[in-house]
Parts: sequence; structure tokens; C-alpha cells
Amino acid sequence: MDFSNISVFRLAGARLDYLAERQRLIAENVVNANTPDYQAKDLKPFESLMNGQRPVTPSRTSSMHLAGLRPAGSAQEARRPDQWEVTPDGNSVSLEQEMNKGSETRDAFSLTAGVFQRNVQMLRAAWRVG
Repeated sequence: MDFSNISVFRLAGARLDYLAERQRLIAENVVNANTPDYQAKDLKPFESLMNGQRPVTPSRTSSMHLAGLRPAGSAQEARRPDQWEVTPDGNSVSLEQEMNKGSETRDAFSLTAGVFQRNVQMLRAAWRVG
């Protein structure tokens, strides 16, 4: 079976590819932490790459369902400034910032891989049942 036809797997795969590329850029920034005039690089947030796709909104099909307090997609990640500091030689890599970005990327990778594995387990359970 081709998992790329299932939207949750396609989205998880795109997210994992994005996170792998971001981790590569973070490693490149760390390697060049002492290179004069080197400008730290990062990717645009993953959400900005998904323009045109709307967030999933729950539908209220019964008066017993609780109504949400906020509309879907109203929660936004608070982004820090792109650069924390620039050294006198023009290098804009902050090792502390790169460590934070690496931790964020690792956490997002674990979450996405967990979602992927849970969906595979659900498919396996559905195939066993019938």
C-alpha cells in the first residue's frame, strides 16, 4: 500500500522532510559559528509552507457537543526574533539560539514520528479486524 495517498502520512512525511532540512541548517550554522561574516540560516515556519490549506474545524452535530472557545487556527506559535546577536566580525550565529532551535526541531520530530506511528498502528488494527 502506498501511504503517500493518505493525507496524514503525506503531511507527516512533508513535516519530517522539513525538520530534517532544518536540522541540517542548524548543524551548518554551528559549524560556521566562528566564520567571519557568516549569516545564520533558517527555514520559514512549516505553517507558512502550507498556504492554501485550511485548518480542520470540528463540526457541531448535536446540541450536547461543547462549542470551542477559539476558532480553529487561532493559536499561533510565538516566534522569537530571527537573530539574537551579531559579533563584531559580522557573524550572526548564536550557539545558544542554535541549541534552542535544535531542541525545538528534535521535539517536533518526535511528535511527528509519534503521529506517524500511531496512524500505522490504527491501520494495522483496522486490517486485522477486517
